Amino acid sequence: MVAGRVVGFCGLTALAAQVRIPVPGTDVPMTLQLLAVLLAGLLLPVREALASMALYLVCGAAGLPVFAPHSLGILGPTGGFLVGFLPGVCVIGWLRGRSHPGVVRLIVASAAAAAVVLTLGTAWRAAWLGDWTVAAATSLAPFAPKAFVEVLLAAGLARQVRRWTIVRNEKGLL
Repeated sequence: MVAGRVVGFCGLTALAAQVRIPVPGTDVPMTLQLLAVLLAGLLLPVREALASMALYLVCGAAGLPVFAPHSLGILGPTGGFLVGFLPGVCVIGWLRGRSHPGVVRLIVASAAAAAVVLTLGTAWRAAWLGDWTVAAATSLAPFAPKAFVEVLLAAGLARQVRRWTIVRNEKGLL
């Protein structure tokens, strides 16, 4: 069961990476990877979420086509976002806690994780480009509104999945 969840969220992240929308003025595409990362952090125990993102990065580093099309992977200009998935899911797990968190707590945990991913992605690009201003303009500004929507969507979806799982457990269906 644990391996299935780890592999499943790795696969979900890989599928989400294939949704690639070019953004004018930057080589960083919009994908749905952050949504998958947030869902992994909200729905899995921290160790499983971390394992799923580590597996995703290992698969990509091994040459499997899991990253966004035309991506240079971990060593490319978007590598900071990819590496940021690891601390991102840890932050969610830490802020989410073990109990049944309310939607506000899920939103706060997701927002903090999104901030970690965007910050690491921007810092990586600043090192890559040698310019913080350009990095912020090409990796933070265009993606912050999308991240906000993904935070709300992930929190809402996670809340519904958790409710559904609790109801199914109470009815003995799981």
